Amino acid sequence: MTESIPLDIDAGRLLFGLSRIGYTTSSAICDIIDNSIRANATVIRLLIIKERKDFADSKKNNVKEYLIIDDGDGMNRDALLSALRLGSSDHDYGGNSLSKFGLGLKSASFSQGDILDVISSDGNGFNKFQISLPSIMASKVYAATEKDIDSLDQKIIDDYLSEGKGTIIRISNIRKNNHPSVSNTINELNTKVGVIYYYFIHNDNQDIFIGNNKVLGIDPLFLDEANVNGNLNENEWDGTQVKWIEKKKTVTLDDELGITADIEITQLPYPPIFKIKHLGEAKDAEIRRKYLIEASNYGFYVYRNNRLISWASHLNGIIPYDQDFYAFRGRINIDNSADDFFNIDVKKSSLTLSEEAWRVISDVTREAKSKSRSAWLNAGRIRREIINKDPNEIANKLLSEYEQIEILPGDELPTEEQAEQRLGLITNDMATKVRLIVKMMREDKGEEPGDLENLTQEEKEEAVKGEINPQLSKIFRVSSVTDNLLWEPYYDTDLGNCVRINKLHRFALYIYENNADNQDLQVTFDLMMLQLSDSEYYAYKNITDFDYEQMKSILWNFRRIASEFLAHMVRKLENELPPNYTTYNE
Repeated sequence: MTESIPLDIDAGRLLFGLSRIGYTTSSAICDIIDNSIRANATVIRLLIIKERKDFADSKKNNVKEYLIIDDGDGMNRDALLSALRLGSSDHDYGGNSLSKFGLGLKSASFSQGDILDVISSDGNGFNKFQISLPSIMASKVYAATEKDIDSLDQKIIDDYLSEGKGTIIRISNIRKNNHPSVSNTINELNTKVGVIYYYFIHNDNQDIFIGNNKVLGIDPLFLDEANVNGNLNENEWDGTQVKWIEKKKTVTLDDELGITADIEITQLPYPPIFKIKHLGEAKDAEIRRKYLIEASNYGFYVYRNNRLISWASHLNGIIPYDQDFYAFRGRINIDNSADDFFNIDVKKSSLTLSEEAWRVISDVTREAKSKSRSAWLNAGRIRREIINKDPNEIANKLLSEYEQIEILPGDELPTEEQAEQRLGLITNDMATKVRLIVKMMREDKGEEPGDLENLTQEEKEEAVKGEINPQLSKIFRVSSVTDNLLWEPYYDTDLGNCVRINKLHRFALYIYENNADNQDLQVTFDLMMLQLSDSEYYAYKNITDFDYEQMKSILWNFRRIASEFLAHMVRKLENELPPNYTTYNE
């Protein structure tokens, strides 16, 4: 005879376990926002109350409580108690509900704090119930305690739910074990909420606020731009525009059951191209932020009933883990009928495809993956072509927003009088240098030296830079340097610290001509020369333990010796240096 034996449940351990299933703060809050959307809320607001209001928002472990307030349908007393049950009945959720297991409110709330208060009204008066995780763990009985509406509750109702209906979720006794800062949570939620609830914000005009700031909907595929820019030609795309790879199409996951999914794919911009086309403007970083382009954001965004359930999924290997796919952005839209094909976890944050769904989606996206990768590689080729045009201009533009170290750790800042004296000596030396260069320039043209005290701006620029080129601001490749050295520093009040590189020096010829195809090497060499020149200027200006003329002599000799050593090395190893070096086997 078979006998069914009831087994006791330790409600405290069960609830504690549910609270540890892997929620982040942002994913927990989003799970609670789901309930507000299901309740037809038009305004949803998150308030983060700090423990210490005088502490900066960037401080960790300073959250006192989270409040999620919505003006939705609200609940009467019986409905509220039903919502607090573990595993609420399927009858409580419609066919297009965002809920799946009836656990989200409880597991999400207790993942962040120990106390959950729910205050709600369907228009006939507010009721309040509290669930305490410590109390349940102590009693081993799952229960809710009815509470009176206190003055703080009433103020929130008056401020945000003046129509007399809606719901307030309060999560308090927040755990202080490496809990994220307020600013970190807000920054993450602005992006996450914007993407997760894009359809609700964009199409249904539901407003979600974090504090008093409205969250903007973010379409992870940026379809508005793709619609303007058209289809991707992977052999011509330069990486600057969002393009269509696959416009929305419906695929069948199961013919017999009629289970379908909508798939669409776009190609997002190639950030490195913006760094080259807009040097010094940090445009590439701006593009990465705008289009969410980073290692954790490429792949498929899977939406269930218009709510994101999987962020940038690689779908069990359909999308390779490869940076060549960073611009690949796909979306799959399903309804709850496809749940068995997209196995979703309790947090509604990850999924596992069934074998049939994997096969169908893999077949559909095979060509799209190939086009995306080819386009990314083509944009990289175009970027290299741009770089190759003039590495000296590239090096100069890279420095447009670069600021050199003012004083090194351990060095003493010279007095104002010492700094002005040294700066005066440096400026006079440089002015003398410019006059000598102009004198040689005039003599090379068969002209008399003439007046060297009143030089034109054009003469000064040509003397210092070797050419009149507004694109050159710090690093100048010139045909002559004093004593035929490889480089020399230059300073004036307009240009600041600069370097003049002798492009006819043997080592410079090796860099610029023997390695003409290696533009990255040339840019790096130019930047290194500027750092050496900056170092010399730093010593002149800040090292006051030595006489200025002594310092000049020591540093000139250093440049002389280094220039000779480098020239000697190239002469001796000319045929064995890159790019023509030979690998010897011992």
